[in-house]
Amino acid sequence: MSVSIRTTNNHGHPYRQRVEYTWDSQAKRCRIRVLENLGPVAPIYRRAGGLPAYSLPYEPTSFGTLALQVMNQELTPRQVLDQVKELLPEPPPAHQLEAVGIRYDLGEKTLQLLLWTRSPSDRSRRARATPTKRSRR
Repeated sequence: MSVSIRTTNNHGHPYRQRVEYTWDSQAKRCRIRVLENLGPVAPIYRRAGGLPAYSLPYEPTSFGTLALQVMNQELTPRQVLDQVKELLPEPPPAHQLEAVGIRYDLGEKTLQLLLWTRSPSDRSRRARATPTKRSRR
């Protein structure tokens, strides 16, 4: 019996698994048991590595309006930055704004608006996208 990490493919995406190999003497072959799925080798979506670029305290009354407009997809990145321009000493360029998030700390009862930006050295997601092959099932 040995435990190791292996890489498998699922629909063309490589994933890591912690597996246990045991020898079956009757069948004369190795049996594999998956102990834990460790996730993708190269995540499709970039994971946040710590805190986002901008974390802004926001008033609940004005936040409600902003959140409703975001959920209805009525805002452009420029309009989001215009609404929070008094909170940001130096706002990021609108073309670098990638995502907007909401954080409510239950312990402290504080509301924050989170803005994630793409660094200028990152390639755009469209440039990295590759066409997928059709399944033959």
